Amino acid sequence: MFETHIHNWIQNFLSIPHATFNNLPPCPFAKQALLDNKIQCVEIKPYEHISMHDYFIAELENFSYHWPKGKEVVVIGCEPCYISAVELSLATETANNKFLYNRGYVALEDHPDEKEQVQDVVLNNGLYAIIFLQQKEKLNTARTSLLKQSYYKNWDTEYYNEVTER
Repeated sequence: MFETHIHNWIQNFLSIPHATFNNLPPCPFAKQALLDNKIQCVEIKPYEHISMHDYFIAELENFSYHWPKGKEVVVIGCEPCYISAVELSLATETANNKFLYNRGYVALEDHPDEKEQVQDVVLNNGLYAIIFLQQKEKLNTARTSLLKQSYYKNWDTEYYNEVTER
């Protein structure tokens, strides 16, 4: 169900051009990555002896050491009842600062209780608490390309800075 939801979200929302993004899709690279089988989805469920915060960090650490062959993005997620938006953000920030940045990766989170919005477009997947793990260099190259295409022209300055500085 998790992987199916992520694939449907990519195909039916993230890949559809929108005026808010200068007639580009909300995530212009997601559809091709999906078609090329470059996305690995991992659903996690709670264990008795580990918090979901720590579980996400452990998964991020594992994937940063053992990157899956041929993949560009790892999507790790769970049902949002298992972790709050605050705890998910804290896990993401902790992993980024403690080891991901130094290893050339960046993690970005999405939680249904923390709305990500540009003008009238809500970007959240809506069902799962997720962390996206990507190579920092590839993400920065993509962001530079999008900047040249005026993708960010309708973004609030504060939100733009928050997203691009992560």
